[in-house]
Amino acid sequence: MNTRASRPSKRYSSHIDTIGCDVTPLAKRLCHISVAGPLNQSADYSPPNRGQLGGKGMFLRRMEEADLQVPSFKCITAQMMNALEQHPLDSGRLAPHLSGIAYGIVDKPGSKTSLTRIKEHLNLNALQPLDHAIRDKWLKGLSTFIASDDFYQQVKDSEAARHIRDLRRQLEELSPSQPVIVRSSGVNEDNYGDAQAGKYRSEVQGEDDVLRTCLKVMASGYRPEVCPEGGPQPMALIIQHCIDCHYGGVVMSYQSLQDDTVRVEYTPGQPRGSVAGQSGTIPHRIDIDRQAGADNLQYFPGTVSSLFVLQKNTDNNGYSETEIQDAATQSDGGGQRLSNGLVSELREAVTKLEDLLLCPVDVEFAIDHEGRLFLLQVRPVTRLSGGMDFALSIPKPEETLASGEGASEGHCTGPLWVAKNRAADTLPEGAIVVARHGEEWMLEPECLERAAGFVFAAGGTNDHVAITLRQAEKPCLLAGDQYPTVAAQDGQQATLACVRFNGSPGAFVVAGDLTEELASHRTSSAAFSDMPVVETVASRDDLFPPEGTLSQVATAFHWLTDQNARLLAFFAPGGGLECLANPIKLSMSAQRSELLAATQARTKQLIQGAEALLDSYRAFLLLAGDRHSSQLQPLRDELPQLMTRFETLKQTIRSGLERITQPLQGGEKLPVSPGTFCQWLAACHQLQSCLQALDPTEPEQVRSVHELIFALHQRFIRALGPVTLASGQGTVSAKDYITYLDFTPPGEEALLLSPSGKVAIEKLRCPVTVVSMVDALIVNLELGNHTSIIELLEQAEGGKGRTLRMKFSDKFHKPDGSDRPGNLKRMWFLAQLLKAIELDKNADNMKLGCNAVAGEMIVECSHMTTRQAMQDAFEKLIPVLNDLPGLNLHLENTQLG
Repeated sequence: MNTRASRPSKRYSSHIDTIGCDVTPLAKRLCHISVAGPLNQSADYSPPNRGQLGGKGMFLRRMEEADLQVPSFKCITAQMMNALEQHPLDSGRLAPHLSGIAYGIVDKPGSKTSLTRIKEHLNLNALQPLDHAIRDKWLKGLSTFIASDDFYQQVKDSEAARHIRDLRRQLEELSPSQPVIVRSSGVNEDNYGDAQAGKYRSEVQGEDDVLRTCLKVMASGYRPEVCPEGGPQPMALIIQHCIDCHYGGVVMSYQSLQDDTVRVEYTPGQPRGSVAGQSGTIPHRIDIDRQAGADNLQYFPGTVSSLFVLQKNTDNNGYSETEIQDAATQSDGGGQRLSNGLVSELREAVTKLEDLLLCPVDVEFAIDHEGRLFLLQVRPVTRLSGGMDFALSIPKPEETLASGEGASEGHCTGPLWVAKNRAADTLPEGAIVVARHGEEWMLEPECLERAAGFVFAAGGTNDHVAITLRQAEKPCLLAGDQYPTVAAQDGQQATLACVRFNGSPGAFVVAGDLTEELASHRTSSAAFSDMPVVETVASRDDLFPPEGTLSQVATAFHWLTDQNARLLAFFAPGGGLECLANPIKLSMSAQRSELLAATQARTKQLIQGAEALLDSYRAFLLLAGDRHSSQLQPLRDELPQLMTRFETLKQTIRSGLERITQPLQGGEKLPVSPGTFCQWLAACHQLQSCLQALDPTEPEQVRSVHELIFALHQRFIRALGPVTLASGQGTVSAKDYITYLDFTPPGEEALLLSPSGKVAIEKLRCPVTVVSMVDALIVNLELGNHTSIIELLEQAEGGKGRTLRMKFSDKFHKPDGSDRPGNLKRMWFLAQLLKAIELDKNADNMKLGCNAVAGEMIVECSHMTTRQAMQDAFEKLIPVLNDLPGLNLHLENTQLG
């Protein structure tokens, strides 16, 4: 058994002229982050201020206010850290750390500068890509300097240094002789959308003067690998009592977008053993069923190859986290299993923290030798798996090189590259890194940019390595004892996949290239961008009919059909409502407030468009005048009821919008009450249902905006013939289940409906309505519980020219379509058929959009070369649609691929 004291790992190193220094007294300077006035560490930063306390400090303060068990801490504010950066420095003492790059400094001994002045002179954030090598040398040199005795000697008597020691003294008075740990608290750290887990240092105070430890942590923010896009970011620091741990670890409140299992990963000793993820340890794991709690949990003993223990230094009053290697502490019979009481405490704490942050959380915890639980820090979870699903079966074990657990979602193809004894700069572009465990160099920007994915023998699913790879969207497989098989294939082309297959998670490596197969079997999902949606649907003015449109049956019907398509576009990807289908992902987004504001605006626009559709349908019925019609009268009679139900629905939607936006109006200082997060998730799902849910068997109940749109579409199709006859506009004829309506003016011919196209239509075994106009042909098919509309347009909107457009609707209740797998597979199968028959053979391309939330597929072939090409495509499409009814039952239990 070996022991060695942990120490900061070594890293890389950078042209400045002598720079003048601001010698204004400290108390009169303006802080570089726009905080004015003297240092005031006793100020009450309430509500917690990220700009002063940093991310970690802000959340610790909120945890403290929520009466959670947090070790005592003090915050060195960003203002105080900025004062250290502004402190006058002797250029001569800085020069050795910038040897070869700081031209001019050595030549002017006694000149003064400061870190702030150096950063301003370098203008690190404005450097061009070709200057990054210079920047990296500068950053390495500055980082080394800040952690050195040269910097310490120059700032040790400063006002900021005295404040830092005073904070340490206050902690000493609270608990004499208890060690402390200094943690980074970057202003952008522990943020929604990008947690930056493990990016900066945390250091146990190992020297007599806590200032030295603080400077080491400060220096970690200057390393080039943590500043990939520019210069160092503003940082606060936390001085916190350090717990001597019996166990330490991390708990994650969600495992995927579909799985709310609470997972606890821990090892004996300090949390670093399970949190860092770079020692080859497989932490002990406890999975907690959220509903059943501690009464229904699963324990998985790990293999702890090394652990960290807190030990007092022999040469000073500081402490060190000492790594004990070859610990061989695999649990035997649950001997290191946490008690049910501690598991319950963790579950309750996680639930409270979810309410506090209004999102899934990642919590570092400690359990002391007396069995007491302490929460050391919390951050928002920023990435979860579950967003990639493929209509394929998981390969059998004998078909793979290795299978295991996915620590980060994604798939890639590239050469396997075993990292052992190889220099990092030899990593080929697009390679799959194969290693015993994660290492620090693998998480640096250069490596993450080159590597396609990672395969490790050991590691955790919630440690810093896994979190960083998820953030970088790099797939990662934990292969366990199958690792040697993968390593033996060094240099061979392989595919790594850590995704969902037919709704179930799978993770494996196979020989060869599966890129095309995976791409062709990707299923629809409710995924959305983390950026607020751009204007991708109709503007407000487009949602209202132009003057005179509703005076003629043909133009009114054409507008109603187009309006139906415009409103359904709100439910398609990019329509601005998709984030409601996945509120877990929404809650983790750095843009969640902006996304909700955009959703609110889109929802109001959708309601306005639905109101216009309803009013225009009413006007359409009025075109029949007072003439009695047994077909129209039921539609007239039910209209007031539809309008009343829609008014009730609008009130529900307004209330739902308020429930999902109100909790976020306070920014990061959110109101908290038990169940806040669960209630918010439920409100998002309810609002999404009120907008998009569809039961095609009784849409007249108007339980959603989608149902109103669907019901009105059914009704204006049904009313078209009677309104045409009653108004005397156009002609109506029928053959079997087919109704033909011709609105071409006298003397003109409906050129888009060819004789062969008519023959194809009459072979259909379902009710069909065919509407012919001079420049458009609209065919509506009722295919059981789903419908299809085909449009042939001589001049489609947006300059698309001749266009064939098909809309196919189906019925789903769940956003991912998992409640109707046969229906979902039918939509996928339809997409493959349309590609196989080359529907877009004479078009620019085939644009295909699939939205399981709205139960709709839209296919569009624009800029078709000739009218005949458009008609030919139509005739190829009809028999495909004719075979779709009942296909879902055949596909229900069929494994695709």
